[in-house]
Amino acid sequence: MTFHSDDSTYVVKYMNLMGRAGVIRAILHLAGAKYTNEFVTMDEVAANRAAYPFGHVPVLIEHCTDGTTFELGESIAIEHYLAEKFGLLGSTPQQAALCKSIGYNIGQELYPHCFGAAIPFQQAIQDPKSDFNTKTLPQFTACHERWLNKNGNNGHYFGDQLTYPDLVLLNWVRLLDTMGVHFEENSPIKKLERVLKELPAWKGQYEDYHPVKMIDA
Repeated sequence: MTFHSDDSTYVVKYMNLMGRAGVIRAILHLAGAKYTNEFVTMDEVAANRAAYPFGHVPVLIEHCTDGTTFELGESIAIEHYLAEKFGLLGSTPQQAALCKSIGYNIGQELYPHCFGAAIPFQQAIQDPKSDFNTKTLPQFTACHERWLNKNGNNGHYFGDQLTYPDLVLLNWVRLLDTMGVHFEENSPIKKLERVLKELPAWKGQYEDYHPVKMIDA
């Protein structure tokens, strides 16, 4: 995989864990971008919300080579911006739209059940009759296996190269695994996880980009 080159330097403002900044940091790392982490606590953010574009984190700060600084809030917007900069959205507007739509769908389908449900998620996954187990997970799995099979079940959504939705799905597969949700080993979803794990661009740091990992300062 050849990433687009970039001479900017970046700062990722977020807590000392991957969380919502997981895909952001993974893109920067895999692209070989120069970036640093600026850790903040939720108490610090709450005490000075005006210091952040929308009063919360993550925030990306880009120091450009022309001396200007660009600040961007909202994790999905940051992911899309970096994915475009580093060539992870295909080569046409249509491909970019598809990449973004798949990435958005993954989070949209799973996040409300994992973090926003009235019933605790651990209780939901232990109940075989829960909506998550009878509707959400089967529908999600069937949908994304269809997309991956359409591309030949080669571990990518499009072609034979890494694109943005690959990283979004990887992030969620690893997160769900920690919550007790496991996909079948012969699933195209697990195939994607195995293929992406072997990307040389991780430079031996694959485990450092686990979605629930704390970060060494």
